[in-house]
Amino acid sequence: MVSVGVFIDLRWTATAGGHVKCWEQFAEAATQVPEQLDLTLHLLGDGLRPAGGHRASVMPLSRNVRFVTHPSRFSTERISFLRDVPDHTDLAAYNSALMPYLEQHQVVHTTHPLFTFGKTARRYCLKTRKPLVTSIHTDTPQYARIYLEQMIAGLPTPQWVKTLLQTQLHIPDRYQAFLQAKRKHYLRACQHVWVSQPSDFDQVAQVLPPDRISRLRLGINFENFSPQKRDRTHLEQTYGIPPEKFLLLFVGRLDACKNVMVFAEAVQALVRRGLPVHAVVVGQGSSASAIQAALANHVSMLGSVKHQDLGRIFASCDLFVFPSETETLGSVVVEAKASGLPSLVSGKGGTHQVIKVVGEDGMIVSERDPQVWADQIEALYQNPKLLAHMRVQSSEHIRCHWPSWQSILIQDLLPIWTAVSHRHGQLSLPPIPCATSG
Repeated sequence: MVSVGVFIDLRWTATAGGHVKCWEQFAEAATQVPEQLDLTLHLLGDGLRPAGGHRASVMPLSRNVRFVTHPSRFSTERISFLRDVPDHTDLAAYNSALMPYLEQHQVVHTTHPLFTFGKTARRYCLKTRKPLVTSIHTDTPQYARIYLEQMIAGLPTPQWVKTLLQTQLHIPDRYQAFLQAKRKHYLRACQHVWVSQPSDFDQVAQVLPPDRISRLRLGINFENFSPQKRDRTHLEQTYGIPPEKFLLLFVGRLDACKNVMVFAEAVQALVRRGLPVHAVVVGQGSSASAIQAALANHVSMLGSVKHQDLGRIFASCDLFVFPSETETLGSVVVEAKASGLPSLVSGKGGTHQVIKVVGEDGMIVSERDPQVWADQIEALYQNPKLLAHMRVQSSEHIRCHWPSWQSILIQDLLPIWTAVSHRHGQLSLPPIPCATSG
C-alpha cells in the first residue's frame, strides 16, 4: 500500500469548481482499492484555529480515504480586488502547521505550485527528500494575466495610463511570464508531473525529462451524465424556462476568464436576428448582472447547481456553448457530450481536445468574435439533422472511448505514486486518524 497526501490550495465547498470536483471523484474511486492506496485530500476550509494553534477538520470517506480541511493563513477573501477569483486560495508564503500532515504520507502530491500548500510542500520535500509530485489542473499564469487586465481596466485613472500599462509596458503579459518562470522553478523539484494539454507538456519538458511527465485524463460518471437524463418538462417547470425555445447552455464561472460575455453577446445577436433562442446559464461570477442586462427575458440564470443535478440540465438543452480559452481540458465539455448535448467550443486552450471529429461530435470556433459564434450557432440551428447526428455521436464517443474515474486512478495515478514511493525507499506510515485532530 502507498500513502498519498494530495494538497489542494482551494476551499472545499458545495459549489467548488471542476478542480475540486475532479479530486472528489478520485477520492470516491479510491474507496474501491483499500489494499493498494491510502489517500488523504487536504483542502482549505473554515476549520477551527485556536489562539496560537492550528486545528484541521478530518472527514472520513472510508477506512482508506479521508478529507482534511485546514484554515487559511492569508486568504484571497481578505483582499477586496481578489474577491471574484474563481475559487479562493491561501497566499501565505509558508504554513508550518502543515508539517505533521506532510509527515504522514509516503508521497506528497500538490495541485497548485504557486500557493501556500504547494510552496510549503516543496520546502518540506526538499528538506526531507520525500517524493513530491504535482498535477497541472489550471493555467494559473493565464488566469492572473486576465485578472490583471481587468484590474487595470477598472482603475480610476485616465485612459492613457491604462494604455501605457497594458499595451506599452505590457504589465499583464510580463506578470504572466513571471508566474510561468516561477512554476518552472517549482517543477524542477518534482519527481513527476501530470498535464492535461499539449502546451503544458511542452512547458514541463523544458525542465523535466519526458519519462517524468504523463497525461492526467478526466473521467466521467456515466450514471450522472447520460442522454437518458433528458427531461425538458422538468427543466421548464423547475427553472421557469419558456417552452418551444432552442436552449443554449453555458456552465462555468461567469467572468472574463471563461469568456462568458462572448456567449452572452452571441445569444444577443441571435435574438436580434429573430431566432427563437433562449440562454440557460449555470454558475456565479462578476459578469452575472451584465449577462442579465444584455439578455433580459431571453436568459434563465440558474446560479450554482449541485453537481449531481447537472446531468438533467445538460441532457435537456439543445447546444452547449463554451468560449473559454483557459481550460486545461474542460470537464464540463466531457459532461455535456456524455449527456448527448452537442458542444461548440473554443479552438484555444484545452477544450477542443474533447472533440474527436469536427462536425461529428462537436464544433470548434477559433475566433473570439461573438458574431462568429452567433453564425456557427445559427448554422447548427438551421440544420436539425446534423444536430441530431451530433447528439448521438457525442454520447457515443464518450461512452466508447472515455474512461471512468476509477480507471484513471488505477492507470494514470496509482502506478506512478507507487513507483516514486518505492524509488525513494519510503517506509509505510500509519494513516491520519479519522477524528478531529488538534
